[in-house]
Amino acid sequence: MKKIFYILALAAAVLSCMRTPKDGDGEGYFNDGGLGRLSLDLSSNDQFNTKADNASVADLKISIVRKHDRYTIDYDRFGDMPQIVELGSGEYTLNAESPVIKDADWDLPIYGGSADFVIRTGELTAVSLVCGIQNVKVTFVLSANFTRELSNYTVSVTNAASWDAADVAEKTLQWDKDKLDNNAAGFFTVAPLLIHVYGYRAVDGEAANLDFTVSNVKAKDHHIITLDANVTGQVGGIQITLDDSVNAVTTDVDVPGFDEVPVDGPGDSGNDDPTDPQNPDPGTGGNDPQPSTAPTMTWAANPTFAPTPIADPMDVNILIEAPKGIKSFVVNVNSDALSGTIAALGAADHGDGTVDMDMIENDELCENLDGMGLGIPTKDALKDQTSVLFSLSNLIPMINVYSPAPGSEHIFTLSVVDNDNQSLVQPIVFVAQ
Repeated sequence: MKKIFYILALAAAVLSCMRTPKDGDGEGYFNDGGLGRLSLDLSSNDQFNTKADNASVADLKISIVRKHDRYTIDYDRFGDMPQIVELGSGEYTLNAESPVIKDADWDLPIYGGSADFVIRTGELTAVSLVCGIQNVKVTFVLSANFTRELSNYTVSVTNAASWDAADVAEKTLQWDKDKLDNNAAGFFTVAPLLIHVYGYRAVDGEAANLDFTVSNVKAKDHHIITLDANVTGQVGGIQITLDDSVNAVTTDVDVPGFDEVPVDGPGDSGNDDPTDPQNPDPGTGGNDPQPSTAPTMTWAANPTFAPTPIADPMDVNILIEAPKGIKSFVVNVNSDALSGTIAALGAADHGDGTVDMDMIENDELCENLDGMGLGIPTKDALKDQTSVLFSLSNLIPMINVYSPAPGSEHIFTLSVVDNDNQSLVQPIVFVAQ
């Protein structure tokens, strides 16, 4: 993940920035009446990738509290704080926190931290404070089955005590289909998360609902919830499986599936007469629906496409079947470690840390990939093919060459369009160890 904050160093030697103590600066814990000076180095240890506009060290609120009498100096912005602060001798606590704190919001990590320090007469005390994320990040990964079997879907998440609580509106975020398809990130203050999944089956328009609670919630957790739909029988029920990763530790949670929609069979349709011309398939009770020709992806080593630890070797061999033939194939890469290298091979760089690998039309990229001997199919090995084993087994372990931060996520999103313009988008999350 990107570190979106950088260390903001304060020049401890710039004595011209010293200020006169405010009224109330007096004897400190050591009771010598002397003054010392504080120099602050403030940074953020950010393990989450976010584009939050307010995520700035300069905007953090600062308070300095003297322990023995609770005398406090506040600064609304760290950016407006003097580089050198004179304080009476004594023991202090320095606190920093984000200027905007909400129970639930999009792309809004809340940063905070505190550090104890001592001011001694005539000395310069340097304090270095790392502000960590104090709230919880939630994202969703949709399996190919889920997007194929549900024609529309939304997910609501709240950290209110219940869906009927008076404050539920301000503590709830709703992912619509567009937000889910684009991996939108929601942030919540620490509390159990109530999750409601609501969708419509593509085959019959019936509503599919599920409620689930994530109880083990801690600050700085990133809950990656994988939604999967497994069809049983001809129409079948939909089973929701949640893959809840806490600080990159994956835990599979099995949730009971939805009630199965009855499928017509002998004796059900009211037309079981094998001699009836309106019953073209005697014994089946009616016309069989035509099988789908939309593209599918199958990962034998990871059927639910759950977030996967990066290792060497790896089995990332994904079977892509497109009965109508593959028209286009693009892999979007969002990886602090690897995006730059892939851009240098000729991939389209979006300038936001993501790159697009057009595996059919980008001649420069395909030539470079072929020359590396990674075993990744390109060009004619994909174009108009109805069945392809697409392998990332040799590419993904290369991420470790760049010493990625433990727990950082590296997302590869595979987008396939067939010759009938039917599309399939499948994100795959790899986690550094």
